[in-house]
Amino acid sequence: MRPTDGTLARLPEEFSHTRSTARTVIYSVLAVAALVALVLSIVNFDAIRDDAADMTGRRAGLRGIVAPVVVVVGAFFAVLFALLAVRGSHVWRRIATGAALTRREFRIDCNAEVAGQWHSAFASGDPANYLPIGSHKTGETWVRVYLDDADHLAFVTVQHGSGDDARTWPLVTLRDRAYVQLRELRTADFAKPAGTGAKGTVDPFLRG
Repeated sequence: MRPTDGTLARLPEEFSHTRSTARTVIYSVLAVAALVALVLSIVNFDAIRDDAADMTGRRAGLRGIVAPVVVVVGAFFAVLFALLAVRGSHVWRRIATGAALTRREFRIDCNAEVAGQWHSAFASGDPANYLPIGSHKTGETWVRVYLDDADHLAFVTVQHGSGDDARTWPLVTLRDRAYVQLRELRTADFAKPAGTGAKGTVDPFLRG
Protein backbone atom coordinates (compact mmCIF):
# COMPACT_ATOMS: atom_id res chain seq x y z
CA MET A 1 0.00 0.00 0.00
CA ARG A 2 1.39 3.40 -0.98
CA PRO A 3 1.92 5.62 2.08
CA THR A 4 -0.16 8.80 2.24
CA ASP A 5 2.20 10.78 4.46
CA GLY A 6 4.56 12.54 2.06
CA THR A 7 6.80 13.90 4.82
CA LEU A 8 7.67 10.52 6.34
CA ALA A 9 7.87 8.91 2.90
CA ARG A 10 10.70 11.32 2.07
CA LEU A 11 12.67 10.10 5.09
CA PRO A 12 13.23 6.40 4.28
CA GLU A 13 16.39 6.36 6.38
CA GLU A 14 14.31 7.17 9.47
CA PHE A 15 10.82 5.74 8.89
CA SER A 16 9.29 2.74 7.16
CA HIS A 17 5.66 2.03 6.24
CA THR A 18 5.02 -1.64 6.97
CA ARG A 19 2.14 -4.00 7.54
CA SER A 20 1.24 -4.68 11.16
CA THR A 21 0.87 -8.42 11.67
CA ALA A 22 -1.29 -7.93 14.77
CA ARG A 23 -3.72 -5.59 13.01
CA THR A 24 -3.88 -7.82 9.95
CA VAL A 25 -4.73 -10.87 12.07
CA ILE A 26 -7.35 -9.01 14.11
CA TYR A 27 -9.11 -7.52 11.08
CA SER A 28 -8.94 -10.83 9.21
CA VAL A 29 -10.53 -12.70 12.12
CA LEU A 30 -13.26 -10.08 12.38
CA ALA A 31 -13.85 -10.24 8.61
CA VAL A 32 -14.22 -14.04 8.76
CA ALA A 33 -16.58 -13.76 11.74
CA ALA A 34 -18.69 -11.18 9.91
CA LEU A 35 -18.71 -13.37 6.79
CA VAL A 36 -19.88 -16.37 8.83
CA ALA A 37 -22.62 -14.22 10.36
CA LEU A 38 -23.63 -13.08 6.87
CA VAL A 39 -23.86 -16.65 5.57
CA LEU A 40 -25.88 -17.75 8.59
CA SER A 41 -28.27 -14.81 8.20
CA ILE A 42 -28.83 -15.71 4.55
CA VAL A 43 -29.31 -19.42 5.28
CA ASN A 44 -31.69 -18.63 8.14
CA PHE A 45 -33.39 -15.71 6.42
CA ASP A 46 -36.85 -17.27 6.56
CA ALA A 47 -36.46 -18.20 10.24
CA ILE A 48 -35.37 -14.67 11.14
CA ARG A 49 -38.32 -13.26 9.20
CA ASP A 50 -40.73 -15.65 10.93
CA ASP A 51 -39.37 -14.72 14.36
CA ALA A 52 -39.77 -11.04 13.52
CA ALA A 53 -43.38 -11.67 12.60
CA ASP A 54 -44.09 -12.25 16.30
CA MET A 55 -43.02 -8.71 17.20
CA THR A 56 -45.82 -6.67 18.74
CA GLY A 57 -46.45 -3.18 19.99
CA ARG A 58 -44.16 -0.42 18.80
CA ARG A 59 -41.83 -2.95 17.21
CA ALA A 60 -44.53 -4.40 14.99
CA GLY A 61 -43.64 -1.98 12.21
CA LEU A 62 -40.18 -3.52 12.01
CA ARG A 63 -41.39 -7.00 11.12
CA GLY A 64 -40.67 -6.73 7.42
CA ILE A 65 -37.22 -5.20 7.67
CA VAL A 66 -35.51 -7.16 10.44
CA ALA A 67 -34.26 -10.02 8.24
CA PRO A 68 -32.99 -7.76 5.40
CA VAL A 69 -31.27 -5.46 7.90
CA VAL A 70 -29.46 -8.41 9.50
CA VAL A 71 -28.16 -9.46 6.08
CA VAL A 72 -27.11 -5.91 5.13
CA VAL A 73 -25.33 -5.35 8.44
CA GLY A 74 -23.46 -8.65 8.09
CA ALA A 75 -22.40 -7.77 4.54
CA PHE A 76 -21.31 -4.28 5.61
CA PHE A 77 -19.03 -5.49 8.39
CA ALA A 78 -17.61 -8.31 6.27
CA VAL A 79 -16.56 -5.80 3.59
CA LEU A 80 -15.39 -3.24 6.15
CA PHE A 81 -13.10 -5.59 8.05
CA ALA A 82 -11.79 -7.12 4.82
CA LEU A 83 -10.81 -3.66 3.56
CA LEU A 84 -9.20 -2.83 6.90
CA ALA A 85 -7.20 -6.06 6.76
CA VAL A 86 -5.88 -5.10 3.32
CA ARG A 87 -5.60 -1.31 3.50
CA GLY A 88 -5.81 -0.36 7.16
CA SER A 89 -3.17 -2.62 8.67
CA HIS A 90 -0.08 -0.58 7.84
CA VAL A 91 1.83 1.44 10.42
CA TRP A 92 4.81 3.76 10.40
CA ARG A 93 7.89 2.52 12.25
CA ARG A 94 11.14 4.16 13.24
CA ILE A 95 14.07 2.55 11.50
CA ALA A 96 16.40 3.09 14.45
CA THR A 97 14.29 1.21 16.98
CA GLY A 98 11.61 -0.62 15.00
CA ALA A 99 8.98 0.98 17.24
CA ALA A 100 5.51 1.34 15.73
CA LEU A 101 4.09 4.86 15.91
CA THR A 102 0.55 5.59 17.02
CA ARG A 103 -1.21 8.18 14.91
CA ARG A 104 -3.85 10.89 15.11
CA GLU A 105 -4.96 12.56 11.89
CA PHE A 106 -6.72 15.84 11.24
CA ARG A 107 -8.16 17.02 7.94
CA ILE A 108 -8.39 20.78 7.55
CA ASP A 109 -10.16 22.81 4.89
CA CYS A 110 -7.56 25.52 4.26
CA ASN A 111 -5.06 26.75 1.69
CA ALA A 112 -1.31 26.15 1.66
CA GLU A 113 -0.56 29.41 3.46
CA VAL A 114 -2.74 28.45 6.42
CA ALA A 115 -1.25 24.95 6.35
CA GLY A 116 2.13 26.56 6.85
CA GLN A 117 0.76 28.39 9.88
CA TRP A 118 -0.36 25.08 11.36
CA HIS A 119 3.16 23.77 10.87
CA SER A 120 4.59 26.77 12.74
CA ALA A 121 2.05 26.31 15.52
CA PHE A 122 3.06 22.70 16.16
CA ALA A 123 6.76 23.48 15.74
CA SER A 124 6.46 25.88 18.68
CA GLY A 125 5.60 22.94 20.94
CA ASP A 126 3.07 25.13 22.71
CA PRO A 127 -0.54 23.82 22.95
CA ALA A 128 -1.72 27.43 23.15
CA ASN A 129 -0.56 27.83 19.56
CA TYR A 130 -1.93 24.63 18.01
CA LEU A 131 -5.17 24.22 19.97
CA PRO A 132 -7.96 24.05 19.07
CA ILE A 133 -7.55 22.10 15.85
CA GLY A 134 -10.68 20.78 14.22
CA SER A 135 -11.11 18.00 11.71
CA HIS A 136 -13.26 18.69 8.66
CA LYS A 137 -15.06 16.30 6.31
CA THR A 138 -13.38 17.94 3.32
CA GLY A 139 -10.12 19.75 2.79
CA GLU A 140 -6.67 19.26 1.26
CA THR A 141 -4.55 19.83 4.36
CA TRP A 142 -3.61 16.94 6.62
CA VAL A 143 -1.99 17.28 10.03
CA ARG A 144 -0.74 13.99 11.43
CA VAL A 145 0.54 13.46 14.95
CA TYR A 146 2.68 10.39 15.67
CA LEU A 147 3.78 9.22 19.11
CA ASP A 148 6.72 7.03 20.06
CA ASP A 149 5.96 6.38 23.71
CA ALA A 150 9.01 4.17 24.19
CA ASP A 151 11.44 7.01 23.43
CA HIS A 152 9.11 9.80 24.57
CA LEU A 153 9.00 11.51 21.18
CA ALA A 154 6.24 13.05 19.11
CA PHE A 155 6.41 13.71 15.38
CA VAL A 156 4.08 16.05 13.51
CA THR A 157 3.70 16.28 9.74
CA VAL A 158 1.75 18.83 7.72
CA GLN A 159 0.79 18.17 4.13
CA HIS A 160 -1.30 20.12 1.62
CA GLY A 161 -2.66 18.07 -1.26
CA SER A 162 -1.90 14.47 -2.11
CA GLY A 163 0.17 12.39 -4.45
CA ASP A 164 3.18 13.73 -6.33
CA ASP A 165 1.82 17.29 -6.22
CA ALA A 166 1.50 17.40 -2.44
CA ARG A 167 3.31 20.16 -0.58
CA THR A 168 4.95 19.14 2.66
CA TRP A 169 6.71 20.96 5.46
CA PRO A 170 9.75 19.80 7.50
CA LEU A 171 9.17 17.10 10.08
CA VAL A 172 8.46 18.49 13.54
CA THR A 173 10.00 16.55 16.43
CA LEU A 174 8.74 17.24 19.95
CA ARG A 175 10.27 15.96 23.16
CA ASP A 176 10.31 16.66 26.89
CA ARG A 177 7.36 18.74 28.07
CA ALA A 178 6.13 19.38 24.52
CA TYR A 179 5.84 15.63 23.99
CA VAL A 180 4.10 15.05 27.32
CA GLN A 181 1.53 17.78 26.70
CA LEU A 182 0.74 16.40 23.25
CA ARG A 183 0.58 12.79 24.47
CA GLU A 184 -1.84 13.59 27.28
CA LEU A 185 -4.39 15.20 24.97
CA ARG A 186 -7.47 13.08 24.41
CA THR A 187 -9.24 13.15 21.07
CA ALA A 188 -11.86 15.60 22.33
CA ASP A 189 -9.17 17.89 23.76
CA PHE A 190 -7.87 18.79 20.31
CA ALA A 191 -11.11 20.66 19.63
CA LYS A 192 -10.76 22.78 22.78
CA PRO A 193 -8.51 25.78 23.52
CA ALA A 194 -5.44 25.03 25.60
CA GLY A 195 -5.69 25.59 29.34
CA THR A 196 -2.23 26.91 30.13
CA GLY A 197 0.28 26.92 27.29
CA ALA A 198 3.87 25.96 28.02
CA LYS A 199 6.65 25.51 25.53
CA GLY A 200 8.70 22.35 25.43
CA THR A 201 11.96 21.51 23.72
CA VAL A 202 11.76 21.37 19.93
CA ASP A 203 14.31 19.72 17.68
CA PRO A 204 16.13 22.64 16.02
CA PHE A 205 17.25 20.49 13.09
CA LEU A 206 14.01 20.32 11.13
CA ARG A 207 14.31 18.22 8.00
CA GLY A 208 11.99 17.87 5.02
